[in-house]
Amino acid sequence: MGRSLGTPANEPAGEFVHQPSGSTVRILWKNGVMHHRVEERGLSADYPIVYSIGKGKVGKSYLMELGGHLFQSPAAYYSTHSEWNAAPGYESEHVLDFSRAITSDCLFCHTGSVKQTAAKTELAPISCDRCHGPLETHLQRPIPGSIVNPAKLSVRERDSVCEQCHLEGATTVLNPDRGWWDFRPGQALEQFETNYVYRTTDDQRRSLPAVSQAEQLALSACLRGSGGKLWCGTCHDPHGTPVNRKQQIKQICESCHVAAQIASNHVGSPDNCVECHMPSRQAGDVSHAAVTDHRITKYPEAPPNPKTDKFLAAWHDPPAGLAERNLGLALFYTARQQHSREGFQQAFRVLSRLPGDNDPPVAAAKGYMLLGSGEAQRAVEYFKVAVRKTPNDAEYWLDLGVAEGAVNDSSQAIAALQRSIEENPYDYRPYKALADLYKRTDQIDKVQLPVDRFLKLVPESIGMRLPR
Repeated sequence: MGRSLGTPANEPAGEFVHQPSGSTVRILWKNGVMHHRVEERGLSADYPIVYSIGKGKVGKSYLMELGGHLFQSPAAYYSTHSEWNAAPGYESEHVLDFSRAITSDCLFCHTGSVKQTAAKTELAPISCDRCHGPLETHLQRPIPGSIVNPAKLSVRERDSVCEQCHLEGATTVLNPDRGWWDFRPGQALEQFETNYVYRTTDDQRRSLPAVSQAEQLALSACLRGSGGKLWCGTCHDPHGTPVNRKQQIKQICESCHVAAQIASNHVGSPDNCVECHMPSRQAGDVSHAAVTDHRITKYPEAPPNPKTDKFLAAWHDPPAGLAERNLGLALFYTARQQHSREGFQQAFRVLSRLPGDNDPPVAAAKGYMLLGSGEAQRAVEYFKVAVRKTPNDAEYWLDLGVAEGAVNDSSQAIAALQRSIEENPYDYRPYKALADLYKRTDQIDKVQLPVDRFLKLVPESIGMRLPR
């Protein structure tokens, strides 16, 4: 886990062509520093890479920095194929740029801490406290019991330690007034967030997400029959890797399955349990990446094969009173990811039963869906709730500005979009929305002003330099 964040070191130079945008992406080394360069329609953008994400077993993603804000590069290195290709989420983009902001939900599973100033964001690797809790008491008096030992926790609290980062599922909803960094080992994760996964009535998977090992393991007959004894720590030692991994796993399997039984049911010498029962499969949500199937299938040829439609379900129920709220937001988040009209309708039916006047995420979700269905005036009122409750959220101000523009209140729209820029000056979207608003209201002399303003901050932006 401590190696999930680093700086580029031994990755080779290379290049690839991104077909949807027609871009050529080049990976270069200049004076010992890795640079990523995108060339598209006669334009180019070139940035030094400040961090790599992932320890490299499957691959690595890369971050660049602008004014203290981190952004994901569109290039990733896939170790299993020893090749450069589009980073997750960039595969189908029609304009390739360095514009995908890295936020707390992205950083939490790869970093131990984040220190942000006006000019720089400093990330620290994951450390002992991620699994053992705050270290202050232990450092003052390092005796047994002064830190959390996950193996000695109750099953639910123990599994929560791993599920922080190894239960991505379909989406995650933060409970009200909770943040990504609030959870502490020794607590149940659902007190802070609700993880939602796709279920089917026959309890099968449609695909294997790249990062949802806890969900896959729960489907295993081995785990279900262990009485809570089998968990991630049974096979994974976070403090080091054994010299002979095959032998270690075989010994763990033989602690339940008698060696003589194993020998009688296998042809040849069954030395590598993982190869057959936890094979490597294509990740369902990341191109060019393979993952280990943690379902521990009895027959190695059995891929995910559901026979019924999928539906969203909470991994563990949220605290009392939050079930409908969190499910509605989960439906909204997944519908937005998938651009699903039916998903939005389902989400709105759930969220419309909630007041939302004191809950910014609920209010903003309602506003987003109302705006998309043509009810801009109602959307404005919900977005006003969101910005009133969370006045430093640039996203809510952007949404309000777009909604105000849709009801032809250009002065209020301009004010909201300007506020969004103040809260996050490196997000190109409010500048673009301002330019579009000026154009739509025939203020042609002002159309270029927000574009030029953004290009002063980000002169290599491809998206803002392309002809409008």
